[in-house]
Amino acid sequence: MEISVIIVSMNNYEMLSGCLDSIRTHTSTSYEVFVVAYLFSPENLQHLRQNYPWAQIIESNEIRGFSANNNLALRKATGKYCFVLNDDTKIESDVITSLAATFDQLPSETAVVSPRLLFADHSLQYCGRPEINWKTYVLAQLGLWREKTAESPYTNRTGIFRTYNLVGAAFMIKTNIFRQMGFFDEYYFFCPEDIALSTALNRRGYFCYVNASVELIHYEGCSGKTHISQIKTATAPAGEKGVIRFLSGPSVVLYIFLTCFACVIAVLRSLKYRIQSKVSGDNASIMSAANRNVAAALLTRKTPKEIFVKYYNRIKH
Repeated sequence: MEISVIIVSMNNYEMLSGCLDSIRTHTSTSYEVFVVAYLFSPENLQHLRQNYPWAQIIESNEIRGFSANNNLALRKATGKYCFVLNDDTKIESDVITSLAATFDQLPSETAVVSPRLLFADHSLQYCGRPEINWKTYVLAQLGLWREKTAESPYTNRTGIFRTYNLVGAAFMIKTNIFRQMGFFDEYYFFCPEDIALSTALNRRGYFCYVNASVELIHYEGCSGKTHISQIKTATAPAGEKGVIRFLSGPSVVLYIFLTCFACVIAVLRSLKYRIQSKVSGDNASIMSAANRNVAAALLTRKTPKEIFVKYYNRIKH
């Protein structure tokens, strides 16, 4: 088997079906597809099994993050390469075959090849990612640095070029190297598992590349919905805890500094959104609560998963 396609879907049958249809239509190389059906309703699970019998479906009915859900399928992968793909994506050409062929043009130390990601209107979303560290984080929080507009030799070039960080929505990786890395680090519940992976790869002497001539659609941010879900009050603190832990590395001093800095930013944002909520309604109220939870969670020793479960249970009740 040449390619193992790995897709995690959180009960999003409509978006997933479009993704699967596009793979079936445009892929010429040999491949297998694993779908991790995360918290799927019985009806959606039945539709998935009936309409896509060629996909290997893994039910995931416990609370798991992106890393843990992907790892359920990655451990079963038999392909030479793994193509990790979001369910809110669509391919319009033979992306999978093209990415696999790209490896033949690159050094043996190459671990990852990623496509150029486009929004639904075909405007640019990502074409490579720069190195991200605690300094860029602080500047970004202060509004002094933006990843997508920052000048970097690792982004927005043409042809095949070396990048630093991969984008978790779509990337192809050599299975043997991914297995050697232990797949995704399950400490990270929502983010920054993709940045943590590519940073670890770079530090071990592996390379990440982009083939900018290979494109796919990623519908993130293009659904037209303006309402923010209550789930944000659980995902935001869990995600921020992971970010701070990743950026600080083994340094206790840096961890304390970033925790204090992030807490101050979160408190200020919570107050800002609380004021806005008096005139702009639910979205601002949710964002105020999310930032308040970020500040509280960072001051605990709980893991990102424990933080998510705590605030998720509050929403449920």
